[in-house]
Amino acid sequence: MGSFNFDPRSARLNTELGLVIDSPALARQIEQAFDVWIPLESYRVQLSADGRLQWFATPPDPGAPPIVYTVEPGSSWLSRWGLRALALLPIEWLL
Repeated sequence: MGSFNFDPRSARLNTELGLVIDSPALARQIEQAFDVWIPLESYRVQLSADGRLQWFATPPDPGAPPIVYTVEPGSSWLSRWGLRALALLPIEWLL
């Protein structure tokens, strides 16, 4: 099961997999994780008024304002520099 994308990587390697599990108890646990735990460990990304990316984290205390980052959380200056360097390469056809 999976889908084929028309790019060189997908032509050689397709790593998608589908799985169906019939378990109401497991479904409830996964639903609770997405409602409670995953928002605490993820970010909402949007553009600021000046067109820059901002990452919003859910604060651990309910009712507190979101935590806003102006650089990608968990990234180092070296990884950000490397991505900027890669962005200059003419490799869009590979994406």
